[in-house]
Amino acid sequence: MTRALWLELLVVVAVAVAAVAAIPLQAGVWGWSWDALNHHIYLGLISESPRWSLDVIPASTQGWQYPYLYWPVYRLAELPIDGATAGALWGALLVLLLVPPVWLLSLRLLPRQGSAIQSIFERSAATALALSSVVLLSALGTTANDPLAAVPLMWALAIMAVPQASDRRAALAAALWGMAVAFKLTAVLAAPFLLVWWWQRPKASQQLRRGLAMAAAAGMGYALTHAPWGWQLWQQTGNPVYPLLPGLFGG
Repeated sequence: MTRALWLELLVVVAVAVAAVAAIPLQAGVWGWSWDALNHHIYLGLISESPRWSLDVIPASTQGWQYPYLYWPVYRLAELPIDGATAGALWGALLVLLLVPPVWLLSLRLLPRQGSAIQSIFERSAATALALSSVVLLSALGTTANDPLAAVPLMWALAIMAVPQASDRRAALAAALWGMAVAFKLTAVLAAPFLLVWWWQRPKASQQLRRGLAMAAAAGMGYALTHAPWGWQLWQQTGNPVYPLLPGLFGG
């Protein structure tokens, strides 16, 4: 990218961070989602201090979920700061991670038409529109970590938007998708995006090569991300994805 585009991205990120951080600061509170009462803080706690010898599932079945996404909320809740400041820091972190891939998508999907000012406005408006989703806005003001779980998926989509992408980029996008699936299994629903990219290769041999690379990268991305928690589940239950697939692993 050119220096002008880098500057544009920095300005967009700064404005978005300031706007989102202002929400809890203006409200004076940080909203706690209902999940926080059940497992948000608990999973954040066991992500750094496993409690296998002390309790089993005090947070019910949610206690088996991948816990490391909940660590930032737990740490913020433990800091000697008020809720509004913690909420502002949490929202700023989410936007800081989400805005760059969203902006890159707008850069690739909105070809330049007209003046540079018009192009900047279109990209900024597209980014703002994406961040104005009711689902996202409802999560930004609370402890919900769904936006954080979506970060690797958004980067995968941003990489996929690059024209004439190489097999290496395809594998990287697949690895990020695998990471997103490890964070939250619902990210598996984004697989059709990867399949569309796979079919862009004109020859069967090229499709096979890219498909194998993407499959291996997706599996590696999932395995490496899930490994710290999967190993603990395996040691405690005999099943690295407990409570899923009991017929295959037992546990």
